[in-house]
Amino acid sequence: MSTFFQQTAQAMIAKHIDRFPLLKLDRVIDWQPIEQYLNRQKTRYLRDHRGRPAYPLLSMFKAVLLGQWHSLSDPELEHSLITRIDFNLFCRFDELSIPDYSTLCRYRNWLAQDDTLSELLELINRQLTEKGLKIEKASAAAVDATIIQTAGSKQRQAIEVDEEGQVSGQTTLSKDKNARWTKKNSLYKLGYKQHTRTDAEGYIEKLYITPTNAHECTHLSPLLEGLPEGTTVYADKGYDGAENRQHLEEHQLLDGIMRKACRNRPLSETQTKTQPVFVEDPLCGRTKLRYAAP
Repeated sequence: MSTFFQQTAQAMIAKHIDRFPLLKLDRVIDWQPIEQYLNRQKTRYLRDHRGRPAYPLLSMFKAVLLGQWHSLSDPELEHSLITRIDFNLFCRFDELSIPDYSTLCRYRNWLAQDDTLSELLELINRQLTEKGLKIEKASAAAVDATIIQTAGSKQRQAIEVDEEGQVSGQTTLSKDKNARWTKKNSLYKLGYKQHTRTDAEGYIEKLYITPTNAHECTHLSPLLEGLPEGTTVYADKGYDGAENRQHLEEHQLLDGIMRKACRNRPLSETQTKTQPVFVEDPLCGRTKLRYAAP
């Protein structure tokens, strides 16, 4: 994408900015403190990657945000950065220099280390709160887990997977050594699992990444850190478990986790009242599944 084309597109979009929520958000947020934070992490990035970053760290962070907000796999995110003008203008990559899916995957995993991604999200949420776009102390939080597929994740042949999510047999291995396989809807998928906590408005407050074979039930408590007492925690049946409910009680958080029905022990009328509802994600205008009592 040439600089001339970018300038022309920006001029045309400026006349209809209300139709492009991503670019409105880009204007609202002051990215300078976020860029300064990333630059302070550059030494660690150089150490971990043994070389200078090929792309601006801020642009890469924005790309990771887009992948999270739109639930895109790494190849889908790469494709969208190439084909969607609002994605490209939001991230501000130079002309035709677009990172490939493997670069995006490595950067996202690097951000997930040492709470770097959570701290960056906190910087964004603080600005949104100060501008009156986000409630400072929400009374509810929603927890969810999403599979992020990496390249090579489409099942083209019968495979066998061990308890660690590793492929056994003669199946061609993925180049991504940290990704794991999991079975969903009768198909195996390769990638990672994104564990997310949002407020009642859909703003991401906490996030971290695990291999895709990690069960969400065992990863609830880290997502709840920092929640004030009295907050209702909504989650789907994947988080149903005695330990999770005990954790909520010990931290004086209200239980909004959906319950699983057991064989020969159906749910009572009271237990079935917690139902999924749809909440619009304010950052991209996309409708996401969240949970709340009717």
